[in-house]
Amino acid sequence: MGSNLLTAEDVAQQLRIKKYTVYELIKRGELPSSKVGKQVRVSQADIDRYLASNKTGPQYSDRPLGSGREVVDLISSGRPSVPGNRVESPVGKNPDPFSALGEASLQAAVIISGQDMCLDLLVARLSGTGNTVLRSYVGCYNGLYSLYHGRVTMSAAHLWDAETDSYNYPFIRRLLPGLPVGVFRLGGRMQGLYVRKGNPLNIQDWRDFSRPELTMINRERGSGTRILLDQKLARLGIDTAAIRGYAWESTSHLGCAGTVAKGSAELGCGCERGIEGVGGVEFVPLQLEWYDFVFRLADRNTPVIRTISSYITSDEFKRDLEIMGGYDLSQTGRYEEF
Repeated sequence: MGSNLLTAEDVAQQLRIKKYTVYELIKRGELPSSKVGKQVRVSQADIDRYLASNKTGPQYSDRPLGSGREVVDLISSGRPSVPGNRVESPVGKNPDPFSALGEASLQAAVIISGQDMCLDLLVARLSGTGNTVLRSYVGCYNGLYSLYHGRVTMSAAHLWDAETDSYNYPFIRRLLPGLPVGVFRLGGRMQGLYVRKGNPLNIQDWRDFSRPELTMINRERGSGTRILLDQKLARLGIDTAAIRGYAWESTSHLGCAGTVAKGSAELGCGCERGIEGVGGVEFVPLQLEWYDFVFRLADRNTPVIRTISSYITSDEFKRDLEIMGGYDLSQTGRYEEF
């Protein structure tokens, strides 16, 4: 029995992916795991079931429109999340993913909303401080909504505004009216298209979504990637009702990339980092986006925000992002108030 329990490194070698991708699958509830002491272990049977379930149909966290579920992982004192530390809330029915948590738990917790792996650096920075840290993986539109209603401590955002050709600030003004906030720029990421290895269909830009022979895999409503795509399609006058697969949604970059790699779709949209660890897929870069971190100004003198603010503006944070790779650091640490 013990020989069937594998470490994250064992799983990564077996699946030929990177170790942090294994943790990403575990955190999103796509690959079951167990806690042995302080270590995460995955059974061979669960790996086999995971692979079997992805041979046909939607891959990873892909789900038909309206049936998906977001996962909120509880990470206590920086320890890896395990199945018993998850709280689920239906997507589309309630943009607040924390309704299943008790009010006392919410008031005592630090809640970070966002999906990018760089937010794990912030979680790690808060480890050992005595704070219970919750991670929400909802899209950034719903993350800002939760910030406005006081349900999260801070939220990431990468929302492109077509009218001003700028990121985040116009949405912050619209979605957080009358709520003074501080905004730190974490870094830049490249957004673009996921295509099959070698790009055999010669997919080049947003106009290719209008090609009738192509099937796409979409991101969920409220995600920054979906908002970017919808505005690009509207500008080009492309009718989304005519796009094959437009209503087929995935709740992660990894899910989109995996679906294209498997051949279930020819085209997806996401950030460049989303294809790391996924074979059989290439990235077509189209637009640099800015990933920002938003918090209430009323909280700026709390120990948590002071700790995070000091880290984001440090050279250490830039070095940590450089190690992770794939980020534009030219505006990292930039700060604005609204």
